[in-house]
Amino acid sequence: MKLNQVFLPVFSPPPGAYTEPAFISISSFTPGAIIYITTDGSLPTTDATPYTSPSSIWRLSGQRIRAVATKPGMENSPVAEAMYSLIPLKTGQTTVYASGDDASVGSGISTNYSGPNPDPTYPNDYTTFDQSTGILWKTCTEGLSGPTCAMNAVLAGNITTISTSCTNLNSLNSGNGYAGLKTWRLSTMKELLTTNDAGKALATIINPSAFPGNVSYAYWASTPNLNNVTNSWYLDYTRGDSYLQNTNVYHGRCVASPAPFETPSFTDNGDGTIKDQTTGLTWQKCSLGQNNDATCSGASNSVVWGSALTYCNSLSLGTKTWRLPNRNELVGLFHFASLTAPMIDQSMFPNTTSNFYWTSTTYADNTLNAWYVNFNSPAAPFNLYDGINKGTSLFVRCVAN
Repeated sequence: MKLNQVFLPVFSPPPGAYTEPAFISISSFTPGAIIYITTDGSLPTTDATPYTSPSSIWRLSGQRIRAVATKPGMENSPVAEAMYSLIPLKTGQTTVYASGDDASVGSGISTNYSGPNPDPTYPNDYTTFDQSTGILWKTCTEGLSGPTCAMNAVLAGNITTISTSCTNLNSLNSGNGYAGLKTWRLSTMKELLTTNDAGKALATIINPSAFPGNVSYAYWASTPNLNNVTNSWYLDYTRGDSYLQNTNVYHGRCVASPAPFETPSFTDNGDGTIKDQTTGLTWQKCSLGQNNDATCSGASNSVVWGSALTYCNSLSLGTKTWRLPNRNELVGLFHFASLTAPMIDQSMFPNTTSNFYWTSTTYADNTLNAWYVNFNSPAAPFNLYDGINKGTSLFVRCVAN
């Protein structure tokens, strides 16, 4: 290092794969240094985003974070680089239905909510914070208020109505914003799915104490459907399924934290396996029945749920111990930005069948069913995931920790 050069930025905790939530902080040993960051791998300069506060690994996982520290009168530091991964959240399912299923494996981290918390300056404004993801939620469904969300009437409307209601929070309290924040927006699909509990047959909000007064019905998400912009995604807390719709009257949840990054980040290991840099999970490149080659040639086979569990549990590929992925793990492969089916990173998972793929998660409302993720063409009516009878033949892709 040069004598008049700012010290290299330091990431804490160190870059790597994590199985417990944490927040990433960046510092420099040079007093008064200003740190600038990029999250797309580009070279950071003073025109980049200034680092101001720690951010959750959940939000930044899979991103190539680069940082430079600067100070007037000194030479900029060398560029520091980091990448983190964090395993997906648990689905909420705790009942074991078969060997190798969701609950018997128990993979994932749990949500960790604080709230409802009244704002110290605006005590009528309540927020709920998830320490695992770093998401700051408005405690109540739009239209409701109070510590138990029992005041006023729930707001129902189309996606525009609900999204506008969230952004209008930024002008409350004489322009200081709801709870003193001016970054409110409608939650994305990735954020909304963190609140969904696969262990419940009905009213599938994962923590009714953290989110009192939740309506067991559909909630809009801000994630666009790029194939048809007139349709938007929603999550239905009645039984926890998710579909596309357009003009229906639904509800909404607002968040004030920065949106999570959702750019796919994979590495082909060259042995028939794919490493997901966002979650740290390793995936089977080719579907059941296909040839384990560069293009996954051949036709994929569909099997019933029990056979899917058995196949993954006995798969010999690389040095990994394989299993059927749970609902949260598999939906992480769904690529909302894809313009053509299948809705997955087709460069990493070639020849994926545009159809339903099994998860290891049983459908709690009818335990003869299990959840699937739909990688088919996103034209309405279209679902992200739902339950189907376990005797149905669907497609399979296995996962390993």
